[in-house]
Amino acid sequence: MLREGIEAALVIGIMMVVLKRTARRDLESSVFWGLGLAVLASIGAAFALNRLPINEEAYEGTLYMVSAVFVASMMWWMHLKAKTLRMEIEKLVLDTIGRASSRPSLKESWGLGTFAFLMVFREGAETVMFLSAVNLTTDAVLSFVGALLGLTLAVIFCVMFIKGSLQVDVRRFFAVTEWVLGIFVAQLLINGYHEFSETGVLPATQASMAFVGPMVRNNSLFILALIALPLFIWFTQEPRESKLGSGASEVEKRLARAKTNRERNYRYGAMASALVVLLFVGIVYAKELVPKTLTVPEPVLREGDFVVIPLEKLADEKMHRLGYPIGERMVRFLAMKTADGRYRTGLDVCRICGDFGYIQEGQNLVCLNCAAEIAPITLGHSGGCNPLPLESTVKEGKLLIPVQALESQAPKFHAQPALEEIDPVCGMRVKLSDAAAFETYEGRTYHFCSIKCQNAFQADPSQFVK
Repeated sequence: MLREGIEAALVIGIMMVVLKRTARRDLESSVFWGLGLAVLASIGAAFALNRLPINEEAYEGTLYMVSAVFVASMMWWMHLKAKTLRMEIEKLVLDTIGRASSRPSLKESWGLGTFAFLMVFREGAETVMFLSAVNLTTDAVLSFVGALLGLTLAVIFCVMFIKGSLQVDVRRFFAVTEWVLGIFVAQLLINGYHEFSETGVLPATQASMAFVGPMVRNNSLFILALIALPLFIWFTQEPRESKLGSGASEVEKRLARAKTNRERNYRYGAMASALVVLLFVGIVYAKELVPKTLTVPEPVLREGDFVVIPLEKLADEKMHRLGYPIGERMVRFLAMKTADGRYRTGLDVCRICGDFGYIQEGQNLVCLNCAAEIAPITLGHSGGCNPLPLESTVKEGKLLIPVQALESQAPKFHAQPALEEIDPVCGMRVKLSDAAAFETYEGRTYHFCSIKCQNAFQADPSQFVK
């Protein structure tokens, strides 16, 4: 939530600073209207995405691309303005009094309002959906508290960014801001490509998704770069001292000193809030860099023409990776009970990325190749980077999957000549297809060459687990 909030805070902050520096505070209300409408629209969009048959990837991809156009246009405007800005500001300041009573043009108001709307709305619906999913469990309440803290820190950063940037040299501020907005454009375009490639609108390959996917999901690197740029100008430029003539009164001198101290405090506040953001986002980024690996698939039992999974095994509402060996291939598939009470299955492979597989992080499934997040409730539906559908039925307290359905999908998985595990008790190599028994302990499955080895393991697993 801090990450998403900072993205909106930076762009909104840049807009407010530019309006203040160019003596156009008459347009600030348009920015606030855009923010307010974005919040209301986000609530409506979250409701629509949950209830109506709307393609979420197409919706997000469109917003990313439209936002990229708006940010690029703002960046180009600031690039042109930076060359003549000093003279324009001096002129604007001189006639501020004369313009103070005039209303901003409709074109200016709509342009700024729409810009503010888009920058908040593109992530707002996802934020509302996240908050609306909170229930009264301890983990959910802690997540809700964490979300509120993240948004609060983003707002504090936004205020400090505005106040701390007003004392920075205009040309320097615009030069750094161009880099900030340039990073935004790159991020928006990459995100837009990722969403459109999932819908099939744009071409995608395993390699292209592996390249852009981690940047889309692990956008901490973008945020770190965005925060570091304004932090640089705050660190390297002291606030300007108020200049007074020799005939200034003692009261004027005290007011000037108070103003200088206030500006210095805002600058320190801006730097402190930026450092706190860097700390938290840096921790998240370090966590995201930890390599993710597939767990060994849990074995399944066969009864006649079906692979059988007891429903109590899925009662934890977590993703279970199961495997059924067919020749030299392990056909991996996913099964879980979702929040709506239904039992869902899908192959541990996708149309675009192949058999890299999925892991569960929080409530969502994540592709290990492109880092796409998959809502568990869509498990079993085709499209995008979703796990390929797998036929299954529920009968007499068991989840049944036809063996024929698994055999027909075996070519989608790479051959693994050594489908073997080490028996933890006797140390023998055991082919998974020939294992006499298996046992799951602390999230890992162990295979045994005989029932005796299994019994010894059950008696004291800690003796054999390193």
